[in-house]
Amino acid sequence: MYDPNDLTPWYYTAMFTGRGGDSAEDRAVGIEIANWLIANDADDLSLPSIRGNNALVREWMAQRPAATRYCFELDAIHEDLRWILSEMSTACDSPTERPDLMRVAVVYHLQNYHYRVYAYREKLAQLINAVLALGLAEKREVNAERVLDKLRYHDNAAYRPIHDLLCGLMNDPRVRAFVDRRTLLTHRALLEYRSGKNSWQIITAEKRAQEYFDADGVSQEVQLWSDLQAFHRHESAEMHKVVGLLERFRHDLTKSLRQIALTAPRYQRRWRYATLWCLFVTRVVKRLPNFRVQRTRRRR
Repeated sequence: MYDPNDLTPWYYTAMFTGRGGDSAEDRAVGIEIANWLIANDADDLSLPSIRGNNALVREWMAQRPAATRYCFELDAIHEDLRWILSEMSTACDSPTERPDLMRVAVVYHLQNYHYRVYAYREKLAQLINAVLALGLAEKREVNAERVLDKLRYHDNAAYRPIHDLLCGLMNDPRVRAFVDRRTLLTHRALLEYRSGKNSWQIITAEKRAQEYFDADGVSQEVQLWSDLQAFHRHESAEMHKVVGLLERFRHDLTKSLRQIALTAPRYQRRWRYATLWCLFVTRVVKRLPNFRVQRTRRRR
């Protein structure tokens, strides 16, 4: 549901793509006004200037359709992460007589969370590669490490803030922990879930089957419920911190990319159109002599 007072959802979409009509434009204007207030800028606030800058950024982004697609996908992951946190809290806070089913819900949402944090990092690499034209082949060559290397050695000094932001995200201990655990989950190699100073045994499908037919399983429910509560409290706090980190990162990356777009010379924004026009004119000129010869032969 659209909430005009919440400036967080679909942030990339509003600030870069122009999709969403007047609602998205109002969101982008509201964000820029909030940034102006936070920065305590000495310049006067100018709504026409803000709207003009938004138009320039969208024109710049329109020349990069792949980047536009990744804006949508990254925003969708932000929404998914919020939903997962809400659903996992519902599963643990609701009274139940089946702690084993509560555990299934928690493990399901937690694994989804890990996979989406990893997907966010990789789609972020795709966005940066596409929007800055780093030259890596989409899908085949793009990953976070390669994009970081491209930014590190790039000649354009304006790309340095993007490098620093991406490097900070990749090296954040919480993000690295989620990415590493996701790799272990993918290869079914995660036997013990370690987080902070705590650790929990991973319950495999085989273990769940044994518990189902265990005659003494009922006596273990109290301990299982207690362990789940401790696990949920700890992991929920960690997951909320990562969500906050990703939202701050999204704000900072958007600000840096918009700065690059607004400082790019006008001729650079339209170089692709100029190149296509030159190719068209060249081909037309080359075909003119052939056309004259054919017309002459027909007259004979």
